[in-house]
Amino acid sequence: MLLAYARPYRRGWAAMAALTVASTLSGLLTPLPLMVLIDNVLGHHKPGPLLSLLPGAGSPDTLLLWVAGAELAFFALASALDVLLTMLWIRVGQAMVNDLARDLFARVLRRSVVENQRMPIGETMERVGADSWCVYTVADELVFTPAHVLVTTVAIVVAMASLDAGLTVLVLAIVPPMALASFLLGRRTREASHAQRDVEGQISAHVHQTLTGISVVQAFGREASHERRFEQLARTAIRARMRVALTGSADELSSGLVAAIGTGAVLLLAANAVLEGRLTTGAVIVFAAYMTTLQGQLGGITGIYPKLQAVRASVDRAVDVLDSSHDVRSDPRARALSEVRGEVSCEGVSFAYEPAHPVLEDVSFHVHAGEVVALVGPTGAGKSTLASLVPRFFDPDCGSVAIDGHDLAELELASVRAASSLVLQESFLFPVSIAENIAYGRAGAGRAQVERAARAANAHEFIQRLPEGYDTVIGERGATLSGGERQRVAIARALLKDAPILILDEPTSALDAHTEHELMGALENLMAGRTTLIIAHRLSTIRRADTILVLEGGRLVERGSHTQLAGGGGVYARLHALQFARQGADTSRLAPEESDAIRFEHELQA
Repeated sequence: MLLAYARPYRRGWAAMAALTVASTLSGLLTPLPLMVLIDNVLGHHKPGPLLSLLPGAGSPDTLLLWVAGAELAFFALASALDVLLTMLWIRVGQAMVNDLARDLFARVLRRSVVENQRMPIGETMERVGADSWCVYTVADELVFTPAHVLVTTVAIVVAMASLDAGLTVLVLAIVPPMALASFLLGRRTREASHAQRDVEGQISAHVHQTLTGISVVQAFGREASHERRFEQLARTAIRARMRVALTGSADELSSGLVAAIGTGAVLLLAANAVLEGRLTTGAVIVFAAYMTTLQGQLGGITGIYPKLQAVRASVDRAVDVLDSSHDVRSDPRARALSEVRGEVSCEGVSFAYEPAHPVLEDVSFHVHAGEVVALVGPTGAGKSTLASLVPRFFDPDCGSVAIDGHDLAELELASVRAASSLVLQESFLFPVSIAENIAYGRAGAGRAQVERAARAANAHEFIQRLPEGYDTVIGERGATLSGGERQRVAIARALLKDAPILILDEPTSALDAHTEHELMGALENLMAGRTTLIIAHRLSTIRRADTILVLEGGRLVERGSHTQLAGGGGVYARLHALQFARQGADTSRLAPEESDAIRFEHELQA
């Protein structure tokens, strides 16, 4: 699967193949001047037919100059080719890493909200940033290294056989024991690498979570506990890395031991051949150089298995993201949603984050275009989950959600998301300028459009007071703004997007009464002419709704206007009466069910 990332770079692979052949041939030439030096300059052997072609080859002094020049030339050529080959491989390999990281990031962006929430952000960052390098190792060990070793090995074996065929066979006999030693240690290497990657992901997740909630950590004096947790994870990571290093060293040691024994036997037989006059001293030196190079190449082959086992953990983690089956996708036959009126309907909707714990059960309702509908219920009743189905953050397990009578599953996802705007209790702002945050929902919006949206959101005045106005860069998550200012920017962002459907998820519940009052005008401007689903606990907000949907335990238990429900004798009426009759009462004297009701009603207010 990961090797598919090599296909777009066929030209690069072809160039590397040509450079590999050239580099191998130049490598074979490098030790030859040494043989001439030992045999013909120092050993006084007569030059062969090829050497005789060189001017002055009969003179040892002139031949020595030729040897020195040839050694420098061959070394320079081999080094230049190796540098070019390495640079090209890095370029192709890095491009593959970038492609995989891009696809991992794209898949994360398009996974359902549920799936992304299940995985810590730090863990996801590790998979995108660090594990994407696995494609480099896989391509190196399965394509580049074997090809390089094959070409080099064939060339060296031919050269060695031309010197002494018997010794060459003995050298090749060393390969099977080296491969067996690496294979036996492969499983332990894979297990150690899995443990290392897992704990490194935990460290990233812990650091990210701590820094995200640093104000809470400091406010509750929990710095020491977070530091201890980091130390525990760091110690675990060190132990995991030590296991990986030990298994790798054991592999190198076992392979090196086999190679050392084989080399000793070859050199013993080669020395005997020199004494018998079957080989020259220079030929043995060249043969030994070729043997060392060959062992290095064969060591690369035998090391492929443990290296692939070491990177297996990263491959599994990357493929897990690429093969994720929890994505919200558009059907290939999906059609675009155009001229949206804003009607929203749910029919028999059920949903569960975990199969045994349903959050919504058989919920059905219909919202007419331009209506304001309030979703009311205790924490965990399923309000936010129900609202999240409209922009299709995830799909229901049963039933259907529709806009203007069109099932969302049959529509292009982009057009569904374009039809809705969202303002949350804690609206997320990016650490860029105010203008960029407001224009986030409409790419290419001009400054005049941004300012009109800010004025409608009652944000223009405070923005003008900032050091650089609309160009002021705000802190991480908008930390340099107050809660009310962040909400005004979020409302301006929703206004500029100008979507026909609006989702307000408790947009004022985290604000004080004065700030809420100041924001109500901006919210009314935002809601005007739009279908609005508003999750709210404060009855002052709920009374403005055309319809109120009361959720309890994931089920829709009541619906109607405030007047209808308040006088209907049901759950909403009882809670409404309790608020005004017993607000602030001592609940310790009440029956458990009455106490719970008051607490729930206080949730509605707060």
